[in-house]
Amino acid sequence: MGRPARFIPENKDGVLVEITVRAIGARALLTPGPNPQRFNEVVVGVMGRALENSPLELCGAVVLANHAHLLLVVHRQQELSRFMQHLSCNLSKEIGGRIRNWRGCFWERRYDGIVVSDEPEAQWARLKYCLGNGVKEGLCESPLEWPGVHAARALVHGEKMEGFWWNRSKEWAARNRGLDYGTYDFATKYLVGFAPLPAFRHLSPEEYRQKVAELVWEIEAEGEKKRDGNPVAGVEKILNQTPYEPPTRRTKRSPKPLFHVASKQARDDLKAELAAFLAEYRIASEALLGGNVNAVEWFPGGCYPPAFPFIGPPPPRRPPSPPTRSMTILESGAVERGEIPIVQVPVSSRASVPDPRARGQPP
Repeated sequence: MGRPARFIPENKDGVLVEITVRAIGARALLTPGPNPQRFNEVVVGVMGRALENSPLELCGAVVLANHAHLLLVVHRQQELSRFMQHLSCNLSKEIGGRIRNWRGCFWERRYDGIVVSDEPEAQWARLKYCLGNGVKEGLCESPLEWPGVHAARALVHGEKMEGFWWNRSKEWAARNRGLDYGTYDFATKYLVGFAPLPAFRHLSPEEYRQKVAELVWEIEAEGEKKRDGNPVAGVEKILNQTPYEPPTRRTKRSPKPLFHVASKQARDDLKAELAAFLAEYRIASEALLGGNVNAVEWFPGGCYPPAFPFIGPPPPRRPPSPPTRSMTILESGAVERGEIPIVQVPVSSRASVPDPRARGQPP
Protein backbone atom coordinates (compact mmCIF):
# COMPACT_ATOMS: atom_id res chain seq x y z
CA MET A 1 0.00 0.00 0.00
CA GLY A 2 1.48 3.35 -1.06
CA ARG A 3 1.93 6.22 1.35
CA PRO A 4 -0.29 9.30 0.95
CA ALA A 5 1.18 12.25 -0.91
CA ARG A 6 2.94 14.89 1.19
CA PHE A 7 1.12 18.08 0.28
CA ILE A 8 1.69 21.63 1.55
CA PRO A 9 -0.49 24.35 -0.05
CA GLU A 10 1.29 27.41 -1.40
CA ASN A 11 1.12 30.25 1.10
CA LYS A 12 3.75 32.96 1.51
CA ASP A 13 2.88 33.33 5.21
CA GLY A 14 3.25 29.62 5.88
CA VAL A 15 0.79 26.82 6.52
CA LEU A 16 -0.08 25.39 9.93
CA VAL A 17 0.48 21.63 10.05
CA GLU A 18 -0.39 19.29 12.90
CA ILE A 19 2.20 16.51 13.36
CA THR A 20 1.55 13.25 15.19
CA VAL A 21 4.14 10.55 15.88
CA ARG A 22 3.44 7.32 17.76
CA ALA A 23 5.68 4.91 19.64
CA ILE A 24 5.68 1.35 18.39
CA GLY A 25 2.93 -0.86 19.73
CA ALA A 26 1.40 2.07 21.69
CA ARG A 27 4.00 1.43 24.40
CA ALA A 28 4.69 4.15 26.95
CA LEU A 29 8.26 4.65 25.71
CA LEU A 30 7.83 8.44 25.86
CA THR A 31 6.79 8.59 29.50
CA PRO A 32 9.06 11.08 31.33
CA GLY A 33 9.73 8.86 34.35
CA PRO A 34 11.70 8.04 36.40
CA ASN A 35 13.87 11.13 35.79
CA PRO A 36 11.57 13.72 34.15
CA GLN A 37 14.11 16.54 34.23
CA ARG A 38 16.71 14.63 32.21
CA PHE A 39 14.03 13.30 29.85
CA ASN A 40 12.67 16.79 29.15
CA GLU A 41 16.17 18.16 28.61
CA VAL A 42 16.84 15.53 25.97
CA VAL A 43 13.54 16.05 24.13
CA VAL A 44 13.74 19.84 24.10
CA GLY A 45 17.41 19.74 23.10
CA VAL A 46 16.70 17.49 20.12
CA MET A 47 13.75 19.70 19.19
CA GLY A 48 15.90 22.81 19.37
CA ARG A 49 18.62 21.24 17.25
CA ALA A 50 16.04 20.18 14.65
CA LEU A 51 14.63 23.72 14.54
CA GLU A 52 18.14 25.06 14.01
CA ASN A 53 18.72 22.69 11.09
CA SER A 54 15.34 23.41 9.52
CA PRO A 55 13.99 26.79 10.65
CA LEU A 56 10.26 26.36 11.18
CA GLU A 57 7.86 28.10 13.55
CA LEU A 58 6.78 25.99 16.51
CA CYS A 59 3.32 26.91 17.81
CA GLY A 60 2.60 24.01 20.15
CA ALA A 61 4.07 20.75 21.42
CA VAL A 62 3.11 17.99 23.81
CA VAL A 63 4.88 14.69 24.40
CA LEU A 64 2.63 12.07 25.97
CA ALA A 65 3.44 8.54 27.08
CA ASN A 66 3.02 6.83 23.71
CA HIS A 67 2.69 9.64 21.17
CA ALA A 68 3.46 13.31 20.57
CA HIS A 69 1.76 16.26 18.87
CA LEU A 70 3.40 19.29 17.26
CA LEU A 71 1.94 22.40 15.63
CA LEU A 72 4.34 23.80 13.03
CA VAL A 73 4.17 26.63 10.51
CA VAL A 74 5.65 25.25 7.28
CA HIS A 75 6.56 27.08 4.08
CA ARG A 76 7.96 24.17 2.07
CA GLN A 77 7.59 20.42 2.35
CA GLN A 78 11.34 19.93 2.32
CA GLU A 79 11.69 21.95 5.53
CA LEU A 80 9.16 19.75 7.30
CA SER A 81 10.79 16.55 6.02
CA ARG A 82 14.24 17.61 7.21
CA PHE A 83 12.88 18.68 10.60
CA MET A 84 11.01 15.43 11.20
CA GLN A 85 13.89 13.32 9.94
CA HIS A 86 16.24 14.89 12.47
CA LEU A 87 13.68 14.87 15.29
CA SER A 88 12.50 11.27 14.84
CA CYS A 89 15.97 9.85 14.27
CA ASN A 90 17.64 11.50 17.26
CA LEU A 91 14.74 10.96 19.67
CA SER A 92 14.83 7.25 18.87
CA LYS A 93 18.59 7.22 19.58
CA GLU A 94 18.52 9.31 22.76
CA ILE A 95 15.29 8.07 24.32
CA GLY A 96 15.03 4.60 22.82
CA GLY A 97 18.71 3.70 22.84
CA ARG A 98 20.13 5.55 25.85
CA ILE A 99 17.26 6.15 28.27
CA ARG A 100 15.00 3.16 27.60
CA ASN A 101 17.66 0.72 26.29
CA TRP A 102 15.14 -0.26 23.61
CA ARG A 103 16.31 -2.35 20.68
CA GLY A 104 14.56 -2.30 17.33
CA CYS A 105 12.02 0.10 15.86
CA PHE A 106 11.04 2.96 18.12
CA TRP A 107 8.34 4.67 16.04
CA GLU A 108 5.30 2.87 14.73
CA ARG A 109 5.41 4.48 11.28
CA ARG A 110 6.18 7.72 9.50
CA TYR A 111 4.76 10.86 11.04
CA ASP A 112 1.25 12.04 10.16
CA GLY A 113 1.11 15.63 8.94
CA ILE A 114 -2.36 17.18 8.57
CA VAL A 115 -2.77 20.65 7.09
CA VAL A 116 -4.86 23.11 9.10
CA SER A 117 -6.82 25.76 7.21
CA ASP A 118 -6.24 29.51 7.59
CA GLU A 119 -9.47 29.91 9.58
CA PRO A 120 -8.91 31.21 13.14
CA GLU A 121 -11.51 28.77 14.49
CA ALA A 122 -9.74 25.76 12.99
CA GLN A 123 -6.31 26.79 14.24
CA TRP A 124 -7.57 27.61 17.72
CA ALA A 125 -9.37 24.25 17.89
CA ARG A 126 -6.13 22.40 17.07
CA LEU A 127 -4.23 24.32 19.75
CA LYS A 128 -6.96 23.44 22.24
CA TYR A 129 -6.73 19.78 21.27
CA CYS A 130 -2.95 19.85 21.61
CA LEU A 131 -2.98 21.50 25.05
CA GLY A 132 -5.88 19.35 26.26
CA ASN A 133 -3.89 16.13 26.05
CA GLY A 134 -3.39 14.68 29.50
CA VAL A 135 -6.51 16.36 30.88
CA LYS A 136 -9.16 14.84 28.65
CA GLU A 137 -7.80 11.37 29.47
CA GLY A 138 -8.13 12.01 33.22
CA LEU A 139 -4.37 11.89 33.89
CA CYS A 140 -4.00 15.36 35.41
CA GLU A 141 -6.27 18.25 36.36
CA SER A 142 -4.48 20.93 34.35
CA PRO A 143 -2.13 21.01 31.34
CA LEU A 144 0.28 22.93 33.59
CA GLU A 145 0.71 19.80 35.75
CA TRP A 146 1.95 17.48 32.99
CA PRO A 147 5.45 16.33 34.05
CA GLY A 148 6.74 15.86 30.50
CA VAL A 149 7.26 18.27 27.65
CA HIS A 150 4.15 20.44 27.32
CA ALA A 151 3.73 23.84 25.69
CA ALA A 152 1.09 25.07 28.15
CA ARG A 153 3.50 26.50 30.72
CA ALA A 154 5.65 28.25 28.12
CA LEU A 155 2.65 29.71 26.28
CA VAL A 156 0.88 30.96 29.40
CA HIS A 157 3.93 32.47 31.10
CA GLY A 158 5.74 33.58 27.95
CA GLU A 159 8.80 31.48 28.78
CA LYS A 160 11.10 29.27 26.72
CA MET A 161 11.69 25.59 27.26
CA GLU A 162 15.27 24.63 28.05
CA GLY A 163 17.02 21.55 26.73
CA PHE A 164 20.46 20.21 25.89
CA TRP A 165 21.97 18.74 22.76
CA TRP A 166 24.84 16.33 23.43
CA ASN A 167 27.63 16.04 20.87
CA ARG A 168 28.08 12.29 20.95
CA SER A 169 30.92 12.41 18.41
CA LYS A 170 33.06 14.47 20.79
CA GLU A 171 32.15 12.17 23.67
CA TRP A 172 33.24 9.17 21.61
CA ALA A 173 36.54 10.86 20.72
CA ALA A 174 37.15 11.73 24.39
CA ARG A 175 36.55 8.12 25.44
CA ASN A 176 38.99 6.89 22.82
CA ARG A 177 41.63 9.27 24.19
CA GLY A 178 40.96 8.04 27.72
CA LEU A 179 39.69 11.41 28.94
CA ASP A 180 37.26 11.80 31.82
CA TYR A 181 34.35 14.14 31.09
CA GLY A 182 31.20 15.23 32.87
CA THR A 183 27.60 14.92 31.75
CA TYR A 184 27.40 18.43 30.32
CA ASP A 185 30.98 18.88 29.10
CA PHE A 186 29.99 18.31 25.46
CA ALA A 187 26.44 19.66 25.72
CA THR A 188 24.86 22.76 24.17
CA LYS A 189 21.86 24.43 25.75
CA TYR A 190 18.90 25.22 23.49
CA LEU A 191 16.10 27.62 24.37
CA VAL A 192 12.94 26.75 22.44
CA GLY A 193 10.21 29.37 22.21
CA PHE A 194 6.74 29.28 20.69
CA ALA A 195 5.36 31.48 17.94
CA PRO A 196 1.69 32.55 17.83
CA LEU A 197 -0.69 30.81 15.48
CA PRO A 198 -0.68 32.36 11.98
CA ALA A 199 -4.28 33.54 12.36
CA PHE A 200 -3.45 35.37 15.63
CA ARG A 201 -0.23 37.16 14.71
CA HIS A 202 -2.01 40.50 14.95
CA LEU A 203 -2.25 40.12 18.73
CA SER A 204 0.42 41.46 21.06
CA PRO A 205 2.39 38.91 23.13
CA GLU A 206 0.44 39.87 26.26
CA GLU A 207 -2.93 39.48 24.52
CA TYR A 208 -1.93 36.13 23.06
CA ARG A 209 -0.78 34.82 26.46
CA GLN A 210 -4.08 35.95 27.99
CA LYS A 211 -6.07 34.09 25.34
CA VAL A 212 -4.01 30.92 25.91
CA ALA A 213 -4.55 31.25 29.67
CA GLU A 214 -8.31 31.46 29.11
CA LEU A 215 -8.05 28.40 26.88
CA VAL A 216 -6.25 26.49 29.66
CA TRP A 217 -9.01 27.45 32.13
CA GLU A 218 -11.58 26.18 29.65
CA ILE A 219 -9.71 22.88 29.27
CA GLU A 220 -9.54 22.47 33.06
CA ALA A 221 -13.30 23.13 33.42
CA GLU A 222 -14.20 20.66 30.66
CA GLY A 223 -11.92 18.03 32.16
CA GLU A 224 -13.46 18.41 35.61
CA LYS A 225 -16.94 18.11 34.14
CA LYS A 226 -15.97 15.01 32.18
CA ARG A 227 -14.48 13.28 35.25
CA ASP A 228 -17.73 13.86 37.17
CA GLY A 229 -16.03 13.87 40.56
CA ASN A 230 -13.61 11.02 39.88
CA PRO A 231 -9.97 11.67 40.85
CA VAL A 232 -7.23 11.99 38.25
CA ALA A 233 -4.41 9.47 37.93
CA GLY A 234 -1.84 11.98 39.17
CA VAL A 235 1.77 12.74 38.39
CA GLU A 236 3.13 9.80 40.37
CA LYS A 237 1.13 7.27 38.34
CA ILE A 238 2.16 8.97 35.09
CA LEU A 239 5.84 8.64 35.98
CA ASN A 240 5.49 5.02 37.15
CA GLN A 241 4.13 3.68 33.86
CA THR A 242 5.89 0.61 32.49
CA PRO A 243 7.34 1.64 29.15
CA TYR A 244 8.08 -1.82 27.74
CA GLU A 245 4.76 -3.62 28.07
CA PRO A 246 2.00 -3.12 25.48
CA PRO A 247 -1.18 -1.45 26.75
CA THR A 248 -3.66 -3.70 28.52
CA ARG A 249 -6.60 -2.19 26.69
CA ARG A 250 -7.04 -1.26 23.07
CA THR A 251 -5.97 2.27 22.26
CA LYS A 252 -8.40 4.64 20.59
CA ARG A 253 -7.89 5.02 16.85
CA SER A 254 -9.91 6.97 14.32
CA PRO A 255 -9.45 7.59 10.58
CA LYS A 256 -7.05 10.42 9.80
CA PRO A 257 -8.80 13.40 8.17
CA LEU A 258 -7.38 14.99 5.05
CA PHE A 259 -7.46 18.47 6.61
CA HIS A 260 -8.50 20.26 9.78
CA VAL A 261 -11.04 22.93 8.85
CA ALA A 262 -13.92 24.87 10.38
CA SER A 263 -16.16 25.20 7.32
CA LYS A 264 -17.16 23.19 4.27
CA GLN A 265 -15.88 25.91 1.95
CA ALA A 266 -12.36 25.68 3.37
CA ARG A 267 -12.40 21.90 2.99
CA ASP A 268 -13.56 22.14 -0.63
CA ASP A 269 -10.83 24.68 -1.45
CA LEU A 270 -8.09 22.51 0.06
CA LYS A 271 -9.43 19.39 -1.65
CA ALA A 272 -9.41 21.22 -5.00
CA GLU A 273 -5.76 22.23 -4.46
CA LEU A 274 -4.88 18.66 -3.54
CA ALA A 275 -6.67 17.27 -6.61
CA ALA A 276 -4.77 19.64 -8.92
CA PHE A 277 -1.51 18.72 -7.20
CA LEU A 278 -2.14 14.96 -7.60
CA ALA A 279 -3.25 15.35 -11.25
CA GLU A 280 -0.05 17.22 -12.13
CA TYR A 281 2.01 14.65 -10.26
CA ARG A 282 0.26 11.74 -12.00
CA ILE A 283 0.82 13.17 -15.49
CA ALA A 284 4.53 13.68 -14.83
CA SER A 285 4.88 10.26 -13.23
CA GLU A 286 3.27 8.46 -16.18
CA ALA A 287 5.49 10.35 -18.62
CA LEU A 288 8.57 9.45 -16.62
CA LEU A 289 7.48 5.83 -16.49
CA GLY A 290 7.11 5.89 -20.26
CA GLY A 291 10.76 6.79 -20.68
CA ASN A 292 10.65 10.59 -20.93
CA VAL A 293 13.56 11.61 -18.72
CA ASN A 294 12.71 15.32 -19.09
CA ALA A 295 9.39 14.69 -17.33
CA VAL A 296 11.19 15.08 -14.00
CA GLU A 297 10.80 18.84 -14.55
CA TRP A 298 7.02 18.52 -14.88
CA PHE A 299 6.39 17.55 -11.27
CA PRO A 300 4.64 20.17 -9.14
CA GLY A 301 6.65 22.20 -6.67
CA GLY A 302 6.96 20.85 -3.16
CA CYS A 303 6.80 17.16 -4.09
CA TYR A 304 9.28 14.30 -4.17
CA PRO A 305 9.51 12.75 -7.68
CA PRO A 306 9.99 8.98 -7.87
CA ALA A 307 13.59 7.83 -7.92
CA PHE A 308 15.15 6.67 -11.16
CA PRO A 309 15.65 2.91 -11.46
CA PHE A 310 19.17 1.58 -11.56
CA ILE A 311 20.61 1.61 -15.07
CA GLY A 312 23.68 -0.40 -15.98
CA PRO A 313 24.97 -3.86 -16.78
CA PRO A 314 23.52 -6.82 -14.90
CA PRO A 315 25.28 -7.68 -11.65
CA PRO A 316 27.98 -10.36 -11.82
CA ARG A 317 27.17 -13.91 -10.91
CA ARG A 318 27.36 -14.81 -7.30
CA PRO A 319 30.78 -16.39 -6.64
CA PRO A 320 30.93 -19.95 -5.38
CA SER A 321 31.38 -20.62 -1.70
CA PRO A 322 34.92 -19.83 -0.61
CA PRO A 323 37.28 -22.74 0.17
CA THR A 324 37.67 -23.70 3.80
CA ARG A 325 40.57 -25.03 5.79
CA SER A 326 41.01 -28.80 5.53
CA MET A 327 40.93 -30.73 8.80
CA THR A 328 41.93 -34.40 9.27
CA ILE A 329 41.45 -36.42 12.44
CA LEU A 330 44.30 -38.91 12.96
CA GLU A 331 43.93 -42.32 14.65
CA SER A 332 45.49 -40.89 17.77
CA GLY A 333 42.69 -38.35 17.98
CA ALA A 334 44.83 -35.39 17.07
CA VAL A 335 43.54 -32.94 14.49
CA GLU A 336 45.78 -32.08 11.56
CA ARG A 337 44.91 -28.71 10.06
CA GLY A 338 45.86 -27.62 6.59
CA GLU A 339 46.82 -24.14 5.51
CA ILE A 340 44.26 -21.36 5.58
CA PRO A 341 43.11 -20.76 1.98
CA ILE A 342 43.73 -17.32 0.49
CA VAL A 343 41.38 -15.51 -1.88
CA GLN A 344 42.85 -12.72 -3.98
CA VAL A 345 40.41 -9.81 -4.25
CA PRO A 346 40.98 -7.50 -7.25
CA VAL A 347 42.00 -3.97 -6.33
CA SER A 348 39.54 -2.36 -8.76
CA SER A 349 36.60 -3.78 -10.67
CA ARG A 350 35.23 -0.56 -12.25
CA ALA A 351 37.24 -0.77 -15.47
CA SER A 352 34.71 -3.04 -17.17
CA VAL A 353 31.63 -1.02 -16.08
CA PRO A 354 30.52 1.40 -18.83
CA ASP A 355 29.76 4.99 -17.97
CA PRO A 356 25.94 5.50 -18.03
CA ARG A 357 26.42 9.06 -19.35
CA ALA A 358 28.18 7.68 -22.43
CA ARG A 359 24.91 6.00 -23.42
CA GLY A 360 22.79 9.13 -23.02
CA GLN A 361 21.33 8.03 -19.68
CA PRO A 362 20.81 10.34 -16.70
CA PRO A 363 23.71 10.32 -14.20
